[in-house]
Amino acid sequence: MGAKTFGLYLNKDARGCYRNPDAPEKLIRYITRTNGQDRKDLISWGGVGVLDRCGVEFVISQFYFAQKAHTRHDDFGRYMSHTLFSLSTEGAKTILEKNIDFDYIARQMARDIFERDHCQVVYGVHLPDKSDPHIHIHFAINTVNYRTGCKRHENMAETRERNRRFNQIISDEISERNA
Repeated sequence: MGAKTFGLYLNKDARGCYRNPDAPEKLIRYITRTNGQDRKDLISWGGVGVLDRCGVEFVISQFYFAQKAHTRHDDFGRYMSHTLFSLSTEGAKTILEKNIDFDYIARQMARDIFERDHCQVVYGVHLPDKSDPHIHIHFAINTVNYRTGCKRHENMAETRERNRRFNQIISDEISERNA
C-alpha cells in the first residue's frame, strides 16, 4: 500500500525554459529570494551537493563549475530543472501539528534528488501567505550529473515515482514522531 499523499511533486520545466546560460543564477536567486524582489515568503533555503553555508554566490559558482564538465555536441539545452513540491493544506497542517521542521523535510527531498541523479540541488521553502498556508518547496536542479558530466532527464514515470518518494519521506517522518 502506498504512502499517504501530503503534497504533489510538479515539474516546472516548460518547453524552451532555462536554456540561457544565466538560468542557474536566475533560478537560484529566485528560489533563495536573493533576486532583489521584495518577497517575504522564504522560510528557509539550502542545498545538497553544494557548500550552501558559503552563501548564494558560491552555490551559483558551483553549479557553473559542474556544467563546464558537460561535453557539448551542439546546443547545451536546458541548464536547470525547476521542480516544486506543493504541500496540501492537510499535509502542511500535519507537519505543523507534529512540529516537523520544513527545512528538514526539504533537505531530505533534495537529498533524494541528489542521491538518485547525482546532480546538485538548491531548495527553497516558501510560505506566500500566513493566513492561507500554501507551503511549497522549490528545487533548482543542475541538469549536469557531477560524476559523469551527462545531462539529467526525468520522464513522467520518474516524476510520479519521485512524487511517491517525497510523500513517503513525509509519511516516514510523521510515523517516527508517532513512535
